[in-house]
Amino acid sequence: MDDVANNSAEHSTVQSQSFSIDSRDYPAALYWGMLLLGLSPFLMKYCAALWSQDLYQYFPFLLSAVFGLAYFRFDHHLSLPNGWCRTTMVWLAVGVLIPAAALQSSWLGAIAFILITISFLASLTGKDGRSLAYLAVPLVMFVRAPLLGTYTVMNRLQTITTNLSSIMLDVLGIIHFKKGHTIELISKDLFVAEACSGVQSLFTICFLSLLLLVYRRRTLLLVPVYLLLAFFFAIVGNVIRVTTIALAEQWFGVDLSIGLPHELVGYTALAIATGMLVSFDHLIGFIPLFSRNVNSGSAMNVDPSTNRRIIEKPTQTAFSFPGAFAVLSRTQIVCVAIALISGVTMAVGYVTRESDYRPVVGTDKVLFEPSSSFLSQVDAPISVVSYEVNRDAHADRNARHGMNSDIWTCGIGSHQGQFVLSQPYMGWHELTICYKVQDWQMTSRQTVSVNGFSQPIVVAEFASDEGQYGCLVFTAVDSNGKIPRPPGYSPYSRALAPLYPLIMDDFAETSGSAQTVMLQYWMIEKEPISEDVKQAVVSTMAKIRQRTSQEIEKQFFQQRPTE
Repeated sequence: MDDVANNSAEHSTVQSQSFSIDSRDYPAALYWGMLLLGLSPFLMKYCAALWSQDLYQYFPFLLSAVFGLAYFRFDHHLSLPNGWCRTTMVWLAVGVLIPAAALQSSWLGAIAFILITISFLASLTGKDGRSLAYLAVPLVMFVRAPLLGTYTVMNRLQTITTNLSSIMLDVLGIIHFKKGHTIELISKDLFVAEACSGVQSLFTICFLSLLLLVYRRRTLLLVPVYLLLAFFFAIVGNVIRVTTIALAEQWFGVDLSIGLPHELVGYTALAIATGMLVSFDHLIGFIPLFSRNVNSGSAMNVDPSTNRRIIEKPTQTAFSFPGAFAVLSRTQIVCVAIALISGVTMAVGYVTRESDYRPVVGTDKVLFEPSSSFLSQVDAPISVVSYEVNRDAHADRNARHGMNSDIWTCGIGSHQGQFVLSQPYMGWHELTICYKVQDWQMTSRQTVSVNGFSQPIVVAEFASDEGQYGCLVFTAVDSNGKIPRPPGYSPYSRALAPLYPLIMDDFAETSGSAQTVMLQYWMIEKEPISEDVKQAVVSTMAKIRQRTSQEIEKQFFQQRPTE
C-alpha cells in the first residue's frame, strides 16, 4: 500500500510540474529562439497566403498539434543540436534561407522552417529517453503543393468521384446521365466541382492520418500506407457526399448543393472518412509487426531502474541570456547570423516594395463589369458575332466559364472562336483543368512571350476522341490591375526546362491572396491549328489583357482607401 501511495504521490508531482526554462537551458533557448526570429518574416507571409486557400486552412491545427504533442511528450529540457544529422538539418535550412531571401520566396522559407523544426524536435528527448523527431512527419502537409500538380490531382479525383457516384446512383435506381464531370438528373444538373472532388478533404485527411500515426506512435514504415488509405477514404467520403446530394434532390426535392446544408454534408462526409481512418488504425494495433511504437533512435542516458533520462548539464550552475552566447559554437553563431540577416532582408523587401493592397469580393460578385462593347475598344482585328453575360451565384454553371462570366463569340483574323472573361478566382486559375473535365486531352502547354509585354500568354493544345483539335489561349489580371506571372515562367524555371519545365511551379509561389480575372480564347478546328493562327491570337490576347488591366487599375484607384 505504501508503494502505491508513493507512486501516486510521485505521479501527482510529475503531473503538477509546469514548464519553465532552467537557467542551464538558456543557450539552447537563445539558439532556437533566434532561428525562429529569423524565420518569422517568411512564415508570416507564407501563412497569410496559405490561409487564403481553402485547401490548406487546416494548417493552424497542424502546427498546434505537432508542437502540442512535443510539449506534452518531451522531458522539459531544451538542448542544442548535437550529432551530424541534427547539425546538417540546420545547415540545410540556412542554405535554403539565402535564396529564399534573395528571391523573396516565403515557400522556400517554409521549407527552411520545416528543416529547423526537424532538428529541434530531434534535439528534444521524450520522457522515455528517445528523440521526438518522429513528430515532424505531419509537417509534410504544411508544404504548399505545386499549383499544376494540385490541379492534376483535382482532375483525377473529380473523375473518380463522378464515376463512382454514377455507379452508386445506378445501384439505387436513380435515373441520370453522366457527362464529363456533370451528373444530369431529371430535375437539374450536378457539377462535381473542385470543392466536391475530394482534394480539400484529401489534404485534410492526409494531415489527420499522419497526426494519428505519430499520436499512436506507429512505426514510420506505415507512412505510405496511411497516406494511401487517406486517399481512399477521401474518395469514399466524397462519393457519399455527391450521392447524398443527388438522392436529396431526386427523392425529396431538397437542394443540398449550396449554402449551409452543403457545408454540413461536406463535414459529415469528412467525419465518416476520418472514422474509417481511426478504425483502420485500431486494426493496425492488433498486428504485432506494426503495433510497436515508433523508434526514433536509441535511448541515451536512461536510468534502467526508472526508465527515465539522466539529465547531464554543463558544469556551470547557471547562465544569463547574454552569457549564453559564449556557450554557442562558432558555427552555431554563424547559422543564427545568417537566419537573422535573411529574415531582415525578407522583411525589408516586403515593406519597401509597392503596397500589396488588392480589392476582395465575394465569389458571387465581380471585380470588373465589362460592357458589351468591351472588345470593340481594343485596338485589334476582332469581329464580334454575339455577346452573352452569365451571373450565377448558385454554382450551376458551365465548367469552362465559371460562376460569373462574359462570353463573346467572335473572330480573330480568319478564325472564329469564343472569348470569355470569368471572375473572381483566388490566385491564378489553371483553365486547362476546365477543359480536361470536358473530356479534352491536353497534348501540350507552353508559355509564349509577346514583344512589348512583360508577362507571357499561356497556350494549351487539346484533342478529342471525335477527331477535333482545340486551342486554349489564356492569361489573368489581378484585382489591382497587375498582371500575374503564370506558373512555370521564371528565369530559373526556363533555365532548367530540359529537366523539369515547371520547376515546382516556380517554387510553388502563387499570387497569394490576390483575386484574379481570367481571360481565355477557345478555338476548335478539324485540323491542327497552325502556328500563325496561334501567334495572331496570342498577340490579340496580350492587347485585350492590357485593356482589361487598365480598366481594373482605374477602378482600383477609385476604390482604394486613402491612407
